[in-house]
Formats: sequence, C-alpha cells, structure tokens
Amino acid sequence: MVLEEEIPKFADWIGPALVSYLFATGILAVVIAAVAWLVQSVLCGPLAAGDRVYRGVLSGIADLASMSPRRIWALARLAIQESLRRNVVVVLGLFALIVVFAGWFLDPTSVNPGRLYLGFILSATNMLVCLVVLILSVFSLPADIKAKAIQTVTTKPVRTGEIVLGRMLGFATVGTVLLALMGLVGWAFVVRSVRHGHTIEAADIVEIKAEDGAITGSEGRTSLDRGHRHRVEFAADGSGRTDTVQGHRHSITTSGESGSLRYEVGPPEGLLEARKPLRGRLRFLDREGRPSTKGISVGAEWSYRQYIEGGSLAAAIWTFSDISEGQFPEGLPLEMIVRVFRTYKGDIEKGIAGSVRVRNPTTGLQSDPFYFTAKEFTIDSLLLPRTLAATTADGGTRQVDLFRDIVSDGRVEVVLQCLEPAQYFGVAQADFYLRQGDGSFAANYAKSCLGIWFSMLLMTALGVMFSTFLAGPVALLATLSVVLVGQFREFIQRLFESQVSGDSSIVPGGGPIESLYRIVTQASITVDLDPSPAVSAMKTLDTFLLAPMRLGAGVFPSLSSLGTGDFLAGGFDIPADLLLAHGAETFGYLLAFFIVGAFCLRAREVAA
Repeated sequence: MVLEEEIPKFADWIGPALVSYLFATGILAVVIAAVAWLVQSVLCGPLAAGDRVYRGVLSGIADLASMSPRRIWALARLAIQESLRRNVVVVLGLFALIVVFAGWFLDPTSVNPGRLYLGFILSATNMLVCLVVLILSVFSLPADIKAKAIQTVTTKPVRTGEIVLGRMLGFATVGTVLLALMGLVGWAFVVRSVRHGHTIEAADIVEIKAEDGAITGSEGRTSLDRGHRHRVEFAADGSGRTDTVQGHRHSITTSGESGSLRYEVGPPEGLLEARKPLRGRLRFLDREGRPSTKGISVGAEWSYRQYIEGGSLAAAIWTFSDISEGQFPEGLPLEMIVRVFRTYKGDIEKGIAGSVRVRNPTTGLQSDPFYFTAKEFTIDSLLLPRTLAATTADGGTRQVDLFRDIVSDGRVEVVLQCLEPAQYFGVAQADFYLRQGDGSFAANYAKSCLGIWFSMLLMTALGVMFSTFLAGPVALLATLSVVLVGQFREFIQRLFESQVSGDSSIVPGGGPIESLYRIVTQASITVDLDPSPAVSAMKTLDTFLLAPMRLGAGVFPSLSSLGTGDFLAGGFDIPADLLLAHGAETFGYLLAFFIVGAFCLRAREVAA
C-alpha cells in the first residue's frame, strides 16, 4: 500500500493543526471584513462603512449565540421532509441497479479481485451520496428565496444561523441514512463476490518421499475456479495450504483414511483482511555497502520507491522498534511488498531472487539469509523463527535466539538485498512491516464508510453556504470548483516544501516558472538544471509565487485526503489516529462554512 507520509499520532498532530487553523481563519476573517468595508465604503462612505461592518459583526455573533436547539431541529425536519418530497430515495434504486449489473463489468480473474470490488463499491457509494446531498443543498435555499417561501420562516423568531445549521443538519441526516443503507448493501455485495471455493481430487495429489522412502508430505493442485487454480502442499500430518494467487490463499483440511482421503478447501484468505502493521524506519546502502540517504533512481517520475542494485552490496535496511517476546512469541511475521525493475527481460515468469536477514543494530550480529522470489502485485510473507542460524567468524554455523541475541533494546534490523546482477528491487518505507495482528474487516469497512461520511458532510456544508448568497446553478458550480481546487492541496503543499528545501525528489519539475521553462526547452523534470544566476533567480521567484499558493491551499478542503479506501482495499486496518485527524479537520471546515453561511444569509436580509 502506498503511504507517502507517516501517520502522526493524533495528540502530536492536533496542536500544530489547531494553530494553523486559527491562523488561516484569522487571515480569512480579516480579508472578508476588509472586502465588506470596501463595498460599504463605495455605497455610504468609509466612516459609515466601518460602523456598519462593526455592528454587523457584533449582531451576527449575538445571533449565533442565541440559537435554539429546538428551532434548529425543527428546521432540520423541514429539510428532511423537503428531501423526501424530491424523491431522494430514487438514488437507492439506482444504486441497486449498479450492484445488480456490476458483475457483468468487473473481472473476477483480475490480479486482486478484492481490491477491484471494494474500489468499485466505495467509489459508487461516495459519488451517489455526495451528488445527492450536493443537489439538495445548493438548490433548496435559492428555490425558497425565489418562491418567497423563506419569508414565512424568517418572520418568525428564527435566527439566520438556525436556518443555515438546520438545513445542513437535515440534508446531512438524509445523506447519512443513504450512506448506511448503501454501505450495508455494498458490504454484502463484496463479501458474496469474492467468496469462492475449489475442489481437490485424489488423482491430482502426488506423494513426496525422502531418500529412505519415508513419506514427508504431498503436493498437487486445486480445480480451476474463477479463472485460477492453486498449488497445494501437505505436511506429513495431513495439514495443507495453497500458494497465494490473485492476492489470496486457502487452508485445506484432510479427512478419511489412506486410500480414501477427502480434501476440504476453506474460504479465501487474504482478500478481506484488516492487518495491523508495525512499520520501521528505512535507510539504504549503496552498491559499495556505504550508507546512503536514498536508493538508486531508475528514471521514474514518481520517487515514492527507491531501488537497490542486484548482485552488489546495495541493501535496504528497516529498523523496527518496540519489539518484545510477548508480542511475537513465535517469531517475527514479516510481510513485504517488493517491486522489480528489470534491465533485461529474462524469464518473466520466474521472478527475481532476493534475500532477507535480521541483524542486531548494536552488535551487528546477523542471521543467515532467508531466500525468496519477488512477486509483483502481491504481498510476500516470511516468518522469522525464534531460532536462527548465524555464520561464525571461522566459517562455521551456530544457532542464535531471535530475542536474546538479535533483538537489542526492543530494536531489530531487517536487511533486504537483490541477488541477481543488473536487476533492481524497488521499496518504500511502508513496504516492509511486522504483522501485529488482525482487526475485523466489517469494522474496517465501517471506518472506510466514515471517510465517505466526512466528504458528504463537507459537500452539504459547502452547498448550503454558497446557496445563501448565490443562485442554485452558480452555487453548484462554485461548490464543484472548490472541491476541484482542493484535490490539488497536497500537491501544492509538497511542491512548496520541495521548493523551500531544494529536494526535487519530493515533487520533480520545480515551480510554475521552472515548469514553463522545462516545457519550452523540453528538459526532463527528473534532470537537475545547471546552476546559473538565471536558474537561481527563477527558483527564487517560484518560491515567492508558491508562498501565497501554499497559504491559500489550506482554505480548500481535500475530499480525496479524507478517503481511506486504499487502506481497506489493501487489507490494512485504518488507524484510529488517522480517523481522529480527519474528523477534526472536517469539524473545522464545517464550523467555518456554517459561520460564513450564517453571516451571508443575514447580509441578504431575505425577510425584507
């Protein structure tokens, strides 16, 4: 799974985030007040404009402080009734049709069918729910104002803040109910779609014998189902498991007596999981075995993964902390995602050989290598046992204990090397982890739906806010524009960081002026420009241009960053710290949109 930035603890994140939020809202409030003063200055002069803005702010604050929960809920019920009159439940029928005919277009023989089905269901749910609440929120208030139905509300003892909050709450309630129903149907669809089985015939099983003729196990293959079959290996006691194909495997139980054995293949394992990973810190060694800040670049524009050269001393080393014997009593369950870059094709079906060692970070004592073959688009698993073999200085071999001899103060190093010359392994920090345990897939699915819920709330608040001072179609366009700009928020932040730090690996290509220069001169974004006064001036000007863009980017919500579908589809448990951060961010935007909407509706004086 791609994890470009480490997920911080919520307690460490909330402090700086709150400071940034207050700073951004303060600047935005000053800008809005200045614009209001300029507009009023044109109409009634600067002194009277200042008095109007001052009195308007005070009365608006008093209006917000006098809101009644009973009136808010009454207005929310009206919004819900209005949604029902608009036949909003039709979207459930549309979703049902999508689910019914989805099997025609989704390929169950894909590399990872679980990821395919989950991505489809989450995308369809997110799109339908957000689209429904967006249409409701942007057209409701302008329609009432145009029909003069709003006067029947504003002439009663109702605050403008209550009108705005009531509509936000009502439409959000409708969206929540729709999301809950779609989520349940989607969960059942995914579970049913990935469930399948295989059969094993006795004729497909071959016994494995040692040199002395003793039977040490057996091997064979399963039947063809969903476009794939598995290789099967049985131990001497009859227990068996298939290999991993299309991101899953099966456990096998054997029953009956010799000559009439029956094999029962269990449900797929690995498709719908919620792994709890313990991740480490990554560093590299170059081809000479010397420490390096990063691996080798193979020319890819996306520098998320760094590469190590095969057939050399180059290595990727992860340092894991907080390791204890009680936490991993049977050894270290290592799981790894290794990408391969080939300089020549070779046998494409064979894969590239690699090795993994565990090492004591203090004494340097390391185990003998564990060999594996890198498989593309799948997760390789390797259990590092308690008892390990280690080569001594005189060339002999001795047994060492994992926790007594290798783990030091809760820390252990895992060393990855590529064994084939002229081939490369590509890895990122999140690609190697220790599997601490498993969570509930159903609970993880609910967490992912919570990310859709956050997006739905923001769409509702944005639509209601813009509808307080814009017509319906214009409010719709404004909301979509804000959402579109917000999708580039993380890119602008990383681009500014890259420009200030001078690290082009964060975002290659430079700022707007440098990018234009590269387009005109047809220079690759992965190649550094020759240092010159002109290039330095260009980079300096880009920094000044990106500073206000970086500040303004924080104003726009990024709905894509609230999504956690990658965690769910990748089979990883969604961290609670990430959900808390997303919830706090959503609440901050909701509060800002509500206040802006209340002040804008008050400024319209719709009751007049």
